Amino acid sequence: MGWNDPDKNNDPWGGKNQPPDLDEVFKRMHKKVKAFFGDGKGPSGKVSSKDSPGGIMVVIALVVVSILLVLSGIFIVDPAEQAVILRFGKYIETVGPGPHWIPRFISSKLVVNVDRVSDYSYSAQMLTKDENLVSVALAVQYRIGDLKEYLFNVASPEESLQQATSSALRQVVGSTTLDQIITEGREAWGNSVQDSLVKILDDYKIGIVIGNVSPQPARAPESVQDAFDDAIKAQEDEKRFKEQARAYEARVVPIAIGNATRIREEAKAFSQQVVLQAKGETAEFLSLLPEYTQAPFVTAERMYLDAMQAILTKSSKILVDAKAGSLLYLPLDKLLMNKSAQELPMPVTAKKEASTSLGTLYDGRNTARPTEQLGGDLR
Repeated sequence: MGWNDPDKNNDPWGGKNQPPDLDEVFKRMHKKVKAFFGDGKGPSGKVSSKDSPGGIMVVIALVVVSILLVLSGIFIVDPAEQAVILRFGKYIETVGPGPHWIPRFISSKLVVNVDRVSDYSYSAQMLTKDENLVSVALAVQYRIGDLKEYLFNVASPEESLQQATSSALRQVVGSTTLDQIITEGREAWGNSVQDSLVKILDDYKIGIVIGNVSPQPARAPESVQDAFDDAIKAQEDEKRFKEQARAYEARVVPIAIGNATRIREEAKAFSQQVVLQAKGETAEFLSLLPEYTQAPFVTAERMYLDAMQAILTKSSKILVDAKAGSLLYLPLDKLLMNKSAQELPMPVTAKKEASTSLGTLYDGRNTARPTEQLGGDLR
């Protein structure tokens, strides 16, 4: 028995504020555990000192086991995953990403990646609306939408999905003609299959979300495959010819529109030019009318001389007086060239020049006076 035995109040150092002895602390804990389980007591009800080391080890083992049990219930869910918590096999809740804890041996977990996209292919021969046999195939992409429904509503979600796909595909193909399926209606019946499949899965509640349904090129039966290949080629040629025609139209029509616009504008300009020219000539003669009224002989003579001058200026004829009796040198080639270079552009210009000269001649002068006519009479 040691000096610091709990049954004796002997302290070998005589101090009162010494730290507690670890052996004493473990013994007390062992005593309490023994008292709790009802054994380890002697006839006097005291803990037997020979069992104290084993009891301490039991307590330590219990504490360690408890800690391990607590730590073993901690789990972490990744960002792309979800976990289903079960308690005695019954669904409790669905937890998302992050750390979580469940009591061991009471609850369990099922962790599933819900963001992973899976796919499968389905193909079969079916009857169309016009009672033709056709081979169709499609690829379906899907992922888990509701983990609880995916795990507990149906026994095999993938098999249910394939059956729903078959049902939706047969429903769409049965209401579509063979020509639409094989040629230009593939995208349309693919969208119809996806809509029908989504509706069926919503009714089944299997927790699967359809991402995409990609229809593959449909094929006719082998016996008529060549004829349908020709039909498909004809359809493609038709589309190609249409695109070529649209390209030609887009290239030619703007040019034609531009030419038509240019011709219309030129016609309008020519019309305005002719009208204005006619108005100018009319105004020219109207401006000569008062002068002619006052002096008709002089005005007529002057107009005659101006007209003859305009005509003879453009003429290539040369008048020679034969009575002169002298030799004349006429460089005809140079004269003709000079005449061509000095030609007036239009008779209207000559008329305008004549009108200007007459206006200058008669400007500010009173021509209303007696003049001598060809017969010598005076007026």
